[in-house]
Order: sequence, then C-alpha cells, then structure tokens
Amino acid sequence: MSKKLAIPLSLLTTLILSGCAPAVLKNTSETSDFADRMIADKVAIAANAQRDYTALLNNDKAVLGRKQASLGSDYVDIDYIGVPQELLQTFAYRYGYRYIEIGKRRTLKNINIKVKNMSPQEVLRNIGYQIDKGADVTLDQKQKTIRLSYK
Repeated sequence: MSKKLAIPLSLLTTLILSGCAPAVLKNTSETSDFADRMIADKVAIAANAQRDYTALLNNDKAVLGRKQASLGSDYVDIDYIGVPQELLQTFAYRYGYRYIEIGKRRTLKNINIKVKNMSPQEVLRNIGYQIDKGADVTLDQKQKTIRLSYK
C-alpha cells in the first residue's frame, strides 16, 4: 500500500515544484534589475562624494599654499609674554608650517615679545635671541617647518 501511495505522491510533488519554477525565474529577474539599479545609484553617490572630497583637498592645498607664501610678505603685531613653545606653535599653525621639537624637552624661560609691523621671520629671530642658551629656533622654508632644537 505504501508503494501505491508513493507514486502519486511523488507525481504530485513534481507537479507542484514544476509549477513554481517559472515564477521564481521571473521574480529573480525583477530582483536582479532592482539590485542593479540600487548598485548603480550607490555607485553614483560614491562617485559624487569622491569628486567632492577631491575638490575639498584641492581647496585645502590652495589655502595652505597661500598661508605659506604669506610668511615672506606678512607683517604682524604681537604683544606676548610666556613660554616660547606656544608662540612658535601659533606661528606654525598660522602659516601652515609644521612645528617640531628636537632634543630632550626642558622648561625654557619666558620670553617677552612686543612688536608692531614686523615680519614673521624677524619675530622668529627675536624669539631665538631671547632663548639663546636654552634652544635654537630654525625656520626651514623648503620643508615648511619651524624647529625648536633643545641644547
């Protein structure tokens, strides 16, 4: 009796599965088209973001170039009393230079800078004179760095 039921049951299962097959192919086709559109949309968004990022980097490079160029033509007014490291860091940031300290860090004596209409190079030279025995101040325009070398 189980053999008699097995044949119709397998035939019925085959018919049910074969009836579902064309609908799955159609549904897979629609899903594939939808996925392709979604991927294309996301790729377009990513491409626009990449273009915006590149434009932002180019703008930053242009601003940095202008800042670095102004070191030679700028004139500053400064009234400062304090440790030289802070003033050197401020100069480095303002003119797009890197600030580097070399050697064993130690406390330097306070400096007193009060100038009007002076070039930044002269201010850096003045800082170097005031911390004479503690460290050297070096402006490297090729590498775009302001270096404080402890003695």
